[in-house]
Amino acid sequence: MRRLTRQLTNRLQVRYVGRVRRGLAVASTILVAAVLASLANADGDPASDILPTDSVYFPVAAPSPDAQGALTGAVNAVYSGGDRVKVAVISSADDLGAIPSLMNKPDDYAKFLGQELMGFYIGPLLIVMPNGWGVYDGGRSVSAENTVLAGLSPNGSSVDNLVRSAATAVQRLDAAGALKSADIKAPYVYPQSTTLHPGKTASFYFRVLDDSNRAGVTITILAGTKTLASLSSPLGPTNYPNARSITWPVPKTIAKKGVKLCMAAADASGNKSGPTCVALKITKR
Repeated sequence: MRRLTRQLTNRLQVRYVGRVRRGLAVASTILVAAVLASLANADGDPASDILPTDSVYFPVAAPSPDAQGALTGAVNAVYSGGDRVKVAVISSADDLGAIPSLMNKPDDYAKFLGQELMGFYIGPLLIVMPNGWGVYDGGRSVSAENTVLAGLSPNGSSVDNLVRSAATAVQRLDAAGALKSADIKAPYVYPQSTTLHPGKTASFYFRVLDDSNRAGVTITILAGTKTLASLSSPLGPTNYPNARSITWPVPKTIAKKGVKLCMAAADASGNKSGPTCVALKITKR
């Protein structure tokens, strides 16, 4: 578990520190805790470390940027069309960490990985190995996906070719409408605490995760039990690295203690999260 904690923390910080304000490190900590809670058994499985926040797991033997771009573009097109998919490209036993016995057993690994991800993601999951495909969808039927893939074989002659095969598979699944799957998971929202300056405009930063990659957020600012403001951020992208924000003109007169920010998220399918609240600091004028 320490290995998984370190990998998630390092990965989130290395890729995204410097792109957002320093305070968003708080959200990274909350996210790591949430992912660890849902993936307690995932230690030693690299794709289980990556797919909670990304839609694609690329092999340890890194493919070329062009090959990566082809698969990323195919997956992004699926989400843009309102459907979902996560993809794990497994080119060697190194990509399976502590479970190398599942190499070239794509169906078995699809079920294993799909169950590991269910704390966050329940939707079509495509496994690509040199000897074939594996598909899992939260225990639901994958006959539509398997019908499309039955006439297609991955090219495992190189890492690049395997990744490009994955891109082709995703495109064909998307074109056939085989990735339509009911979205039943509620989003997660991670607000950042901040300091309010009476009489000035505050910016509230937050990140949202949802397996449809789109959600809206409702924001409530409370002083004790009194509602000071109710705000909303419309349906928008929820990919973790892109922090969202909303502004609020802070009243000149506001309580000095007991003020908090609460957020709840909802996706296009109507799945709603419970509220997540953080305390707010108030400066003297």
